[in-house]
Amino acid sequence: MVKTWKNLSSRYYYSLLKVYTSHKMLDKGKDLVKRMVDGGFRVGPLTWDGLVKLYVGAGEVEKADVILQKAAEKNKGKPLFTSYLAILDQYAKRGDVHNSEKMFYKMKQAGYVARARVFQSLLEAYINAKAPAYGIRERMKADNVFPNRALAEQLVKVNAFRKTPVSDLLD
Repeated sequence: MVKTWKNLSSRYYYSLLKVYTSHKMLDKGKDLVKRMVDGGFRVGPLTWDGLVKLYVGAGEVEKADVILQKAAEKNKGKPLFTSYLAILDQYAKRGDVHNSEKMFYKMKQAGYVARARVFQSLLEAYINAKAPAYGIRERMKADNVFPNRALAEQLVKVNAFRKTPVSDLLD
């Protein structure tokens, strides 16, 4: 494409970055972003999203978190919601409650409102860590999020005060 046209649109670069992301080609994705910067293209939220998903797909979640943080600090535009969600989902799969809560806080700072999907990922982190989520219902009420069926099932799993047959015997 570069040989045919001298000035390519950033749309083509982003499409190619998505292909590299889906095939987990980290090195080629990095080189493509370097070529975009050298070519004078503006690196915006779509490129950040592609980079974040590229690193998350390669298993380097911490590096993706750092890239997203730098992008949010240095540039005018705010990162995409899906970028935050991709990192939050990976932390949740690991059961990393601390970093999941930190990502949840960063999303709020960026101006995104909490949705049921975000709380679902946050609850997944608590479930995988096998830790109780104290006050999560109140946080959901404060953010005006009402649980659907899947979220209600997750809330039951992380409830620290639930009654079990063993707890009845111990009382």
